[in-house]
Amino acid sequence: MMRLLSLLFGAFLAGTVVSAQSNKVSGQLVVTYDKNKQVHPIAIQSTDEEISTTAKRAFRLHGGFKMVPANQASHTLRLVKRGASAVLLTILRSDGGSPESFPVQGRDLYQAVLVACDMAVDRITGRPGFFAGKLVFVTHSGKIRELYTSDLFFKGFQKLTSHRYQVVSPDWSPDGSRVLYSSNHKGGLDVYMLDVATRVSTPVARYRGQNLGAVFAPHGRRAAMILNREVFINSSILNPNSKPERLTHNKSAETSPTWSPNGRQLIVSSDVRGGAQLYEVILTGRDRGRLKTIRTNVSRECTEPCWNPADSGKIAFTANVGGHSQIAVYDFKEGKTEVFGSSTNDEGASWANDGRHLVYSSQQGGKNQLRILDTFTKKHVPLHTRTTGNFSSPDFVYPRLKR
Repeated sequence: MMRLLSLLFGAFLAGTVVSAQSNKVSGQLVVTYDKNKQVHPIAIQSTDEEISTTAKRAFRLHGGFKMVPANQASHTLRLVKRGASAVLLTILRSDGGSPESFPVQGRDLYQAVLVACDMAVDRITGRPGFFAGKLVFVTHSGKIRELYTSDLFFKGFQKLTSHRYQVVSPDWSPDGSRVLYSSNHKGGLDVYMLDVATRVSTPVARYRGQNLGAVFAPHGRRAAMILNREVFINSSILNPNSKPERLTHNKSAETSPTWSPNGRQLIVSSDVRGGAQLYEVILTGRDRGRLKTIRTNVSRECTEPCWNPADSGKIAFTANVGGHSQIAVYDFKEGKTEVFGSSTNDEGASWANDGRHLVYSSQQGGKNQLRILDTFTKKHVPLHTRTTGNFSSPDFVYPRLKR
């Protein structure tokens, strides 16, 4: 849907308690990203069938693990039920290292298991797990588009809006409590902010022209958006009296802003030189608002950039390759683009928190299916069957505590 718009218009983990050891420097959590693409053989043990099924389903989705008997595993994960909404995770190492145990309390047993599996991923690979994240996406029913949310396994499937018009480009707040999106239920496309707990939507930008593409900055205080083809920034998006300030002054059409992980840089798609390409928007100094070319060198149509939250040197985007929209990743350091081709039209990629996986929409035969891409193994996996729904424009969040 966002690619079409670019052509046309050119807390739940806040309550999770985890007892674990963390490495910290100056109060900041240090995560070491393992670039090793090996597949880890693991064994999962639990006397509870529900726990075992949930854990195995999660690890099958990852791509970096294979399940084997305990005598062949590098790590054995034992998951023991501790009440209605808690588990005890024990990690045993085949190399003789000391076992590690972590009590995990969740909102319910299902969520506690997913959080425990995420902890195991972190301890084994050095990258965070993503299983307990959640999605917001657009559902298609005739000409009506509405927002829904669920986890990656389509459990907890819930409707968020009831406008009965067009709803596009949802974007989570970093803590998972709010969603920015655009809707035309009052006429032209306007930007709204939804409080997920109350299901109440508040208008954020209702100006002449099309108002869309609103995205929260990484700390949730600011938001960038496209108002009548130009880039604007609201420096205090949670303040109802705060107004967006214009950043660009071009005769071109900008779309799909995305923030760098530290919130100091912004990338958009623009047709300033003809076909849509990716540009960094200068945010400060005498060149504020100027567009700086990002030479992806892969297509004449590059849209929907999404900055990697764990590796600031990479962005995902949608590229038109051979007449089909495909997911691509540009590496700033190498100056190269990798296209993750498939037989379908793929678009709207959103990074998981581990910086390895991308959730995106796959279009085929008039139906939109959500899939996940492992950028290490290059494997595309459907998150649901095409008969269970028609969904697009996914956005992923692994909620964190409010700051």
